[in-house]
Amino acid sequence: MTDSSGNGHDRGQHGEQAEEYECHSGLKYLLYKPKSHTLDDNDNDEKKSWPLLIFLHGAGESGSGAASEIVSEGIIGCPPVELHYKRAVPELYQNFVVASPRTDIGWGRSDRIKEFALRLIFNETLRIDPKRVYLSGVSMGGAGVWVGAKTGVFAALAPVCAAGVARPKHINAPVWVFHGENDMVVPVGYSDRSVEIIKDSRKNIEIKYTRYKESPAPIGWDRYDGHASWMQVYSGEDPVVRGKTFKGHNGAELFKWMLSHSLPEEQVSAMQKFASKLFSPRPANSADDDCKR
Repeated sequence: MTDSSGNGHDRGQHGEQAEEYECHSGLKYLLYKPKSHTLDDNDNDEKKSWPLLIFLHGAGESGSGAASEIVSEGIIGCPPVELHYKRAVPELYQNFVVASPRTDIGWGRSDRIKEFALRLIFNETLRIDPKRVYLSGVSMGGAGVWVGAKTGVFAALAPVCAAGVARPKHINAPVWVFHGENDMVVPVGYSDRSVEIIKDSRKNIEIKYTRYKESPAPIGWDRYDGHASWMQVYSGEDPVVRGKTFKGHNGAELFKWMLSHSLPEEQVSAMQKFASKLFSPRPANSADDDCKR
């Protein structure tokens, strides 16, 4: 990836552009579906179920306007932007339904994250596999991943330059943490501390930590050195930003790692029971819970 240019993946194999929806709760979001998901929609044979990735944006993309506004220069390298411009790695665009919600109040409420996830999981038109739902986010959205861990909905978590510290009692899924050592916006110590306390108190939890020696500033935010580690995290090649190559990229490996994890059946059953109560009297699989804009 070179600034905003493509990375050489076959654009023709991407799905259609993400469409904008508004959840029954009022949360607006972009929804990307792989090309083969769309083909399945027109096939009367038995249809596969799909992994779901929910991506939480940072503070710079906050707002109450259209969800499409998060496709911005500041988060070049993140899933909704790379999918929009058909630059995402195949491990993402071929294998995941991707939902990118927008907030103007932060990601501090686990109940809001959980309801959003469940409305997608049990929307029968999306055919989401409830065992394979994953959460990732950057900066403020990385802190939102720590909040979302409390829900018990996600099979794996990937916080990037998280602007907050994990609460280990909430961590019950595998975690892969990412941060740039030179991040001047969110100090790497936040992630150092999160990894330390999870390892100390949740010894049965798989935790990986990628601590980049140097990460770029976000495009358009030149003074925010080191904050755009997401340009390495989700990419299939070392990013080149302002003529400089930043070593390290984990996109293909990250999405393969996510798919290697799934929720146990008993956890899915508990989730289904919770959803049936939450959405009553409306059926949990009602497609009417999401309205196309």
